[in-house]
Amino acid sequence: MRYYLFIFAAVVLLALQFSTNKAYGQRRGDGARASLIFLTVTSYFSSALTFLVTLFFEGGFRVTWFSLLMSGVMAALSCAYTVIGFKIMSIGDMSVFMMFLMLGGMLLPYLFGVFLLDEAVSVWRVIGVILLAVSMAFPVLARRKGGKTGVLFVVLCLTVFVLNGLASVVTKTHQVNLFEMDIVNPPSYACLGNFMNGTISLVCLLVLRLKNGWRAGEADDAAELPGTAVSSVPAGEAAAADRPAKALIHAAPAAIFVLMLANALCNSVSYTLQLVSAVKLPASVMYPMLTGGTVVLSAVAGFALFREKPDRISLMGLLLSFAATFLFLF
Repeated sequence: MRYYLFIFAAVVLLALQFSTNKAYGQRRGDGARASLIFLTVTSYFSSALTFLVTLFFEGGFRVTWFSLLMSGVMAALSCAYTVIGFKIMSIGDMSVFMMFLMLGGMLLPYLFGVFLLDEAVSVWRVIGVILLAVSMAFPVLARRKGGKTGVLFVVLCLTVFVLNGLASVVTKTHQVNLFEMDIVNPPSYACLGNFMNGTISLVCLLVLRLKNGWRAGEADDAAELPGTAVSSVPAGEAAAADRPAKALIHAAPAAIFVLMLANALCNSVSYTLQLVSAVKLPASVMYPMLTGGTVVLSAVAGFALFREKPDRISLMGLLLSFAATFLFLF
């Protein structure tokens, strides 16, 4: 029962974590530079927090070459789907992004657990997998009905689906020690993963800096903020119109810092709880529970914090995915 409570807590924290992602994107834009700065800072914050956990609760930080390798692969996948997520949330609802993200993080590790870890298969779980897969079509149908569906949106959603699924498979492989290697404890692995995520993001940020320069990056971020699209106006008027965009980019540094710190806290605690639970709970049970709960709570957070009211079709998809989650308990 303790590990099921851990998963419930992880679900709540995940919904809050991605709420801070969206809040940051609304204030700084969804450009590559803004996204990478956010990832770099929050990942290093998360790494520092989990490092403290290893000192006070695990007797010290450990690192092995295998855990470092696995955390690096996981971090690369995580960095990729988070950056893509900023773009998805800028053109669609947070609940849509979370549905594809979490369903990918459920379906692929479920199949991994069944075919490679010899986990139990039941008729109810097979039905649950089918229902969860069907539920992914509802957000796309809703956007098509509203005339908003585009190739880019679908491709981005499918990309985060695959990337998060692979990240979950890598994490589960490490936690069950499939290859019988010397591995570290969950807080140390979370620390390594977040540190690698921050380092990868920082390297990408530096490459972007060398390629485009900071001012070019700021212009991209400003162009992607709501209401800051570039238009054909005289130079003097364009400069005046550009001031609000730049003001948005640099406004309220204290609020941005709080968002980053909250994101790091939610991420570090949630990921550590998932790692601890992954050792004891079957992948075919844990990840569907994580998926269904996060999808629903993200929709609730989107409505409560950002006034994202899902239409009837999207709501049906959310309810279907939530109901399907319970089938994995049988």
